[in-house]
Amino acid sequence: MAAKDAKMPDHYALRDEVETIAKHVATLRKDIEELGASVARAGGHQAERIQHAASESMQALETDVRRNPLTAMGIAFGVGVVFGVIVLR
Repeated sequence: MAAKDAKMPDHYALRDEVETIAKHVATLRKDIEELGASVARAGGHQAERIQHAASESMQALETDVRRNPLTAMGIAFGVGVVFGVIVLR
């Protein structure tokens, strides 16, 4: 039994280290979750900005088409011809 008693402090030290590692893992998990939430918030904000910019661009395009319908039709015709030539090749 003396051999077992001599090893007991090692078991306690190992248990303490495992508990410490478990605490560090829990803290790391919490930090990663917070980082993920932060990135999601930032990404959501960027998505809103992109949607707003796209909406403004569409409104500007619509305004330009209403002001110059013949020019818009000419541009659309030209793009269609170029696209047709590319597709036929």
